[in-house]
Amino acid sequence: MWNNLLDNIGEKGSENGVIILDEEYKNQCRITLEKCAEYYAITCGVYGAMVHTVFCGSDYQKIYNEIQSELQCFIDTDTTEDDEIKFYENFTRKF
Repeated sequence: MWNNLLDNIGEKGSENGVIILDEEYKNQCRITLEKCAEYYAITCGVYGAMVHTVFCGSDYQKIYNEIQSELQCFIDTDTTEDDEIKFYENFTRKF
């Protein structure tokens, strides 16, 4: 279950937009959605390993859901170090 980090909603995010969603999964990864002046920014990461930002338009909710789903699947899967590297490479290439 993703936990909402409600304290950050309405605050300024890392891309200088307004945070409209901020969620964490199993204290291992996080995804934040910001509304910026001309686009949406989705910043996500796996703690201690990866941070990535995606810029999008009106399709932001679809992309947010896809990123969230892939991160959750990754966290819930036992992986080797090589598997993790491949995931990060494929994930950042896809998004």
